[in-house]
Amino acid sequence: MPMPAPFVNLTQLVQCSDAELEALLEQADFENLEPGRDLPPLRERLLRLERERGLTEVHRRVSDKVLAAGARLVETPRYIGMQHSFALSPDGRHLAVASNRLDESHGGDVRIWELATGRVVDAVGFETTLVGSTREPSCLQWSPSGQWLGVILDQVVIGVLRAFAGMLPSFTVDVTRRWGSPPGWGVINPKTVENTGHLPAWCWSPDETQLFISTPGPDGALGCIVPFREGTRVNEDSEGIRWCPARLDGQPSKSRPHTWVRWSPDGSRIQGYCKQEFVLEPHTDPEPEPHPSASAIDVRSGDLEYRFDELKLPVAFSPDGARLAYGEESPRLANGHTGRAMSVPSKDVDIRILAVVEYVWSSDGRRLAVLINGYEFPQVLIFEAGKLLCQMDLKRRSFGLSLKSGDLGRWAWSPDGSMGACLLREGGMAEPWKREGIKVELWKVGPSPKMLRRLEGASGIDGLAWGADGMLVGTGPHTIAFWDVNTGEQRFRSSLELEPGRVPPPSDWNPWPDEVARFIPTELGWDFTRAQPDGTVECPPGSREKLEPRLMFSVGGRHAWPWRWAEGTRHARWADGAPSLVEPQAEAAFEERRVPVPEGETLEARDARHGKWGFLRQYQAPTRPLNHYKAEPVFTHGPAISRANLTPYLGKGVMLRQTQYGTWYALGTLLEVSDEGILLHPRAPIGSYRERLLSFRDILWIGPAVPLHLHSTDG
Repeated sequence: MPMPAPFVNLTQLVQCSDAELEALLEQADFENLEPGRDLPPLRERLLRLERERGLTEVHRRVSDKVLAAGARLVETPRYIGMQHSFALSPDGRHLAVASNRLDESHGGDVRIWELATGRVVDAVGFETTLVGSTREPSCLQWSPSGQWLGVILDQVVIGVLRAFAGMLPSFTVDVTRRWGSPPGWGVINPKTVENTGHLPAWCWSPDETQLFISTPGPDGALGCIVPFREGTRVNEDSEGIRWCPARLDGQPSKSRPHTWVRWSPDGSRIQGYCKQEFVLEPHTDPEPEPHPSASAIDVRSGDLEYRFDELKLPVAFSPDGARLAYGEESPRLANGHTGRAMSVPSKDVDIRILAVVEYVWSSDGRRLAVLINGYEFPQVLIFEAGKLLCQMDLKRRSFGLSLKSGDLGRWAWSPDGSMGACLLREGGMAEPWKREGIKVELWKVGPSPKMLRRLEGASGIDGLAWGADGMLVGTGPHTIAFWDVNTGEQRFRSSLELEPGRVPPPSDWNPWPDEVARFIPTELGWDFTRAQPDGTVECPPGSREKLEPRLMFSVGGRHAWPWRWAEGTRHARWADGAPSLVEPQAEAAFEERRVPVPEGETLEARDARHGKWGFLRQYQAPTRPLNHYKAEPVFTHGPAISRANLTPYLGKGVMLRQTQYGTWYALGTLLEVSDEGILLHPRAPIGSYRERLLSFRDILWIGPAVPLHLHSTDG
């Protein structure tokens, strides 16, 4: 069926003056508006108008017409828990992200971000279910058409939800609980975890009618093929499951299930690799060591076509599965259909390779980027048809950190394979765990490669994805950023962590206890906010300026339309009031205490007292829960956390946070400060209990505890 004519001449829309724009849009036929085709250029033109003239009546009139057919208000979150699973949509316009909840309860969220705006357009919350995983890649996957989104739930189940619908999964697969799950060698007492299930690798069939689940099965099977039908729940006893016996040359393969799998585009085979293959033959001495392997399962028979036991990590199959790049000491290629070695692409390259850190194929499989740590400096080697096309020297830089899940890499190809984006850190390879000085470099790839520009604002980024329409997205555990690669402009960036010195507010301060709390910090408290699907927003006046840029209508579930453009219409309004809140109890925030010092104390007893309480005889003990305080001033990781800065707060209550990835907080009394660390009472939740002091190295931020108030002071 042909698409209806555009609601307006799109060429005129882009090129017309501001004066002509109003008349053009008055004559437009909004009944013919096709969001996928018409909304992006319309939105860009209105953004330009806003930059030049501010919000106008045109924005309101157009919003009224665009939103007339219905749209959901979605808030791009300010604070969320750690992001860990990522998947770029097949059309390159959306990024799906699975994340924890901020308070680390047993819940999580799947959000879909629009690359063109850098805003969330769809979100599905799981109140008691963990989503995705940090342990393995591909826990979150789009179907080939982009209509469906599958995600691992509670480390065991695969749930499939309809993309852009804001609804929980309508199809689940739970087949990993019966045959060695989790693997017996992975736990001390396997009997205690029988039938608990394990994290499976999985993939879609090209026609979206089936899923393959990599898991131990009956009689040595290495996985099963299950039919995909919306509205059904599949388990090990369901009809229609077909187990893959995984025989090799007519004999049981004795292989381990794949760690990562993909269905070949022609539908004939399922290819993948196993990180720890362990094939134990009888009467072998010594017993073989676990090793990586690659293999392919014939879909028709369910047997292995081959097993490639010479595999070395890292590894990457080409998009069509025909080639397999692998090896750490030097890049190698193997035939993805047979497992036979093909070539050593680097044999003619004059470079001493310390380690290959990543392989990235272009989307058409024509080119291969090999990220190498050399003995002198890192390089990116580009191969085409198995031959070296060019190499990029990255002197005085080093590669950024890699995502734990491996879903996104430190190199991202442009859709046509002519350019690449590389995630780099200023300075050499010393202290590679640091996230400071992160930059994204855009390179023109060819016989004479050229660095085109550097993109700023990449701190906290561990992985890149190059989408459609010249949009690049960078992600990390607590950061997400979006750039227009044609101009270098950063469209949006968000640090999803609480600011240093803050922890989530008390849950009983949330005026809407049946909803996930949304909040904005104020000087000595929190402003709670709520965005209703109908466009009503509840937020104290003092925080509206911070909230407003994150409010977007989701048109068709896919396209973000700024809420501010509709303010003053029937679709968007600030609510006047909010539920009355209960004032906190008036007890003192700190209690003054004395350390008992007996008369005639022996030297041995004095040393014991100093070991427990430092040299203090009087101290200040916090009396309220940790989330009733903030740290102010706050000293962050690095030179600021020092003896000179902390000594003035001896005997005072302090707050601190430990580690980089977790949310381990502590509240206690600062008893002693040395050149290396602190003595805290009670002790911080993590740290070496062999050491008396908590090392400065283990503290992300610290500061004197200041009591919070329920009501904000700036509203």
